[in-house]
Amino acid sequence: MEEKVMEKKRDAASRLNGVAQDFVRFAGEEFADDFSYFSEKTEENVISLLDVGKPKVMVYGIYNSGKSTLINSLCREEVAETADRPMTAQIAEYDRGDYCLVDSPGVNAPIQHEIVTEDYVNKCHIILFVISSKGLFEDRANYEKLAKLIAKEIPFVIVLNDRGCPMDRRWDEEKRKRARFEHDQELRVIQYKIIQNLIKASGDQKIADRYEVVILNAKKAWTGVVKDKPGLYEASGVEFLDRRISQLLNSDASAAAVFQQPVQNLKECFNEAEKRITQEMSGNSSDDFAMRLHVLESKRDNIMQDLRVLTRQAVRSRLEELTNSYVNGDGDIYETIANSIFMDVEDRYCAKVNELLVYVDHNFRDLNLFIDHMSNLTFDSAGRTGSALAQEEAADAGPGVEEIVLPPEKRGFFDFLKSRKRRERERMERLEREAELRNERAQYEIQEKIRRKQEARQLAESDLDILYREFNDIVNAGMDEKYDDLISQIQQIDCLNKQAQEEGRRRMERLRELRKALSSIENSLN
Repeated sequence: MEEKVMEKKRDAASRLNGVAQDFVRFAGEEFADDFSYFSEKTEENVISLLDVGKPKVMVYGIYNSGKSTLINSLCREEVAETADRPMTAQIAEYDRGDYCLVDSPGVNAPIQHEIVTEDYVNKCHIILFVISSKGLFEDRANYEKLAKLIAKEIPFVIVLNDRGCPMDRRWDEEKRKRARFEHDQELRVIQYKIIQNLIKASGDQKIADRYEVVILNAKKAWTGVVKDKPGLYEASGVEFLDRRISQLLNSDASAAAVFQQPVQNLKECFNEAEKRITQEMSGNSSDDFAMRLHVLESKRDNIMQDLRVLTRQAVRSRLEELTNSYVNGDGDIYETIANSIFMDVEDRYCAKVNELLVYVDHNFRDLNLFIDHMSNLTFDSAGRTGSALAQEEAADAGPGVEEIVLPPEKRGFFDFLKSRKRRERERMERLEREAELRNERAQYEIQEKIRRKQEARQLAESDLDILYREFNDIVNAGMDEKYDDLISQIQQIDCLNKQAQEEGRRRMERLRELRKALSSIENSLN
């Protein structure tokens, strides 16, 4: 699995590097005066971020939540300074071996330090968001930051750092046990509240299915390291977190997170080039018009990002329904679900197209553009969904249990008396064997149901993933066509020079091809 994910990352990095290099060549041929600017920006903000060597795990959260102690515990040596006040002013990296830990200023650090953190978040593969059990775990700022991570689709784990259970030396063992039990119950309540608060902040009712809260005790882990007590370290929960990090880094989700920042940076380069071409085509170099075009490009990118998220939500919302239908052997329902999802996707697409059109109508009213609000998608059910999926054959029951029947024996009366105890013992052994067989069958049926559910879920996820990519392609094509029509009208109406217009169209077509190549890579990662 690790090699498969790494191969996917290397392939994506190679393809992104190819698009970036093509853009540099494009800039050299079409923007001779600004070539060095575009070349340096592409090198620093795109190509330099395509190294898929050692993944980065950022430790994030408020100060005094135990971040530094957690970093030291994961590294098993004192690399980060610990204190009861904010100590981290800049980004610091620590080599963990199989991954790199990144210490950050935190949520409520000075504004200039927070900006440093915000800029670095998209360059990390996983975020460990640390919340202290004794701190302000219900602070709204925490959940606003987490909601932003969800929107960016960056993998993260919420770490609830247990600051320990207070004990009095005068307590007897019974009172100590009761205190530990009540403390554990309190941690479970906090764990539940964290998820509920995150649901409120994000509006996502299925947060618990996608994100987890890992309870650990960083101080206990560090004590285990200092005093060389492996048992104490293992009991702290930090070792479990370490294993969970490795699992996430080797999942398909990590591949999308690795390249999210360079993809966005390359889009910015495209937008800037497009803005300059449009200015030259229109012959209108006023700051106001240039700003309007720039904001329109940003608006388009934001809407496309929203559509990707909305499309994925629409597809993933039917996962349980499709899984249960496969468990029950009802594979024919796939077509019905696919069409239902498409109608949902189409509604969201139309709403976003109208949002773009309203924006254009408001900001480019002086150009008297033709605004067509008919923006339905076209979808060939048979062509898009393909042939009917193979249905899972459900095993209704486990193997049968043969009834054990002892053959009757013809014996005399005295033989019967002599064998009475033996026969009674055999009868008890037979009953015990039958009970064991019934128990084994019940266990088998439970395991078989779990196995069938897991297989059905894997099949449903695979089918929905294919469906998402198909719908995403349709949505992207529809939005690109609508945007191209609008921008073409703007260029034609405002264009003062026919020759500049033809030259601009040629350059725009080259840039559009680069956008399509980047979009294809981005869709393969999501």
